[in-house]
Amino acid sequence: MPDQRGIFAFTRIAALTAGLFALAACDAARPITASNPRQATVASPTNQADPRNRRWSEGRLSAYQTSASRQASQSNAPIRVGLLLPLSGPYAAYGKSLADAAALALFDAQITRQIELLPRDTQATPEGAAAAAVDALSAGATVLIGPVTPSGAIAAARATVGSGTPLLLLTGDRSAAEPGVFAAGHAPQAAATRIIDYAHQQGVRVIACVAPDDAAGRAALAGMQAAAQVRGIRVAGQASVPAQANGDARRATLASALQSLEGNGALFLPFPAEALPTLNADLSAIMSGAAPLLGGPEWDGANLASLPAFARSAYAGYDPRYTGSFRQRYQSAYGKPPARGAALVYDLTATVALAAQSARGAGLGNHDLTLAGGFQGVQGPFRLTRDGVAVRRYAIIGVRNGQLQIIEPANVGGS
Repeated sequence: MPDQRGIFAFTRIAALTAGLFALAACDAARPITASNPRQATVASPTNQADPRNRRWSEGRLSAYQTSASRQASQSNAPIRVGLLLPLSGPYAAYGKSLADAAALALFDAQITRQIELLPRDTQATPEGAAAAAVDALSAGATVLIGPVTPSGAIAAARATVGSGTPLLLLTGDRSAAEPGVFAAGHAPQAAATRIIDYAHQQGVRVIACVAPDDAAGRAALAGMQAAAQVRGIRVAGQASVPAQANGDARRATLASALQSLEGNGALFLPFPAEALPTLNADLSAIMSGAAPLLGGPEWDGANLASLPAFARSAYAGYDPRYTGSFRQRYQSAYGKPPARGAALVYDLTATVALAAQSARGAGLGNHDLTLAGGFQGVQGPFRLTRDGVAVRRYAIIGVRNGQLQIIEPANVGGS
């Protein structure tokens, strides 16, 4: 069961500091106001205790700090966190939502160390990501969060080589991971392994896969193949569907995959949540009843219980008791739902805040972030390893008796 104190108890599990980031459940439903002493204030001319009251200027966000940090010893230099996000152009609204999530994480935190957020505009390009990283470093950032794209992540990593500054990437592309550069985003391979392991426990011995023809789909497909091989599950068929595929082509691919199962197996569909209603219509048109369907965290947010073809589905994802509370908290603060990826930024910002609580000096080292016990966030337990990989623990969530239920909770710790 989730911590009843609020949306998360963001903890150094090994150090047993569970109370540090506990947000009271009553606070989670309450608007952010100056009368609530647990909320942070904004270090800007507005000086109001609401994360919406912050000024944007030339792609920069005013520095945030907790109210408790105002009383902290001046000998403790602030931790400056660079946020490498798209803050202009067609992705500006997306980047702004991620920046808002970072601000909310600091508002929700209870620490005595001053932390400042320094958002920098990546312009959604590799060149912009590199420039944003350098600019953040020149402004005194001692830890960086972002960028959001694999190409931007590689560019930022190259631009900060030799700086000794931890870089928490918002992608799960492990090819960019190395000591000090953490691939902290969703890793499709790990999620695929989790759901295939669960399927094997349930007696599945044959599997087929239809995946989107993109980087995430290919990574999920590779993860499925590797996990199936380890578990001795036969892969009966696999196919990729281009984004431009028409309905007939898509249904033909699904029908072929289902036929390959010969009525005795499961179909792995690592598509994003917004694609599931279309897949439901496709599957309903080519089969009667519901086949066992498997997915990953891409399904988070989908109303699976309302999709008849998914009546026997299960996926590896984030515990909705945590993620749902985060969405409510964000909605309460900003009057709109968070963008996909906002919960990850929230978790990473809270991770930095927690690590900063005991850090010495003005910066953070890799050792501050790579705790053996890991962290518990709104997306579940995770651990940053010294080689730059984020090890995540996924819950198994499925439709049972017409309702979305947690079948297996995420496990904390481990390797």
